[in-house]
Amino acid sequence: MKGVFLSFEGGEGAGKTTQIARLADALTGRGYSVTRTREPGGDPFGEKVRALL
Repeated sequence: MKGVFLSFEGGEGAGKTTQIARLADALTGRGYSVTRTREPGGDPFGEKVRALL
């Protein structure tokens, strides 16, 4: 099965996290497997880099 990579972009407070959560819920509700990532992030070093950006 082919995968799809989606990227959401926008300023702080634009609603990216909210829209990603809604899309993930809708897709999992239809039986799709969803993996969400945060770049940079996901580990302590990535979170430190993210805080600097």
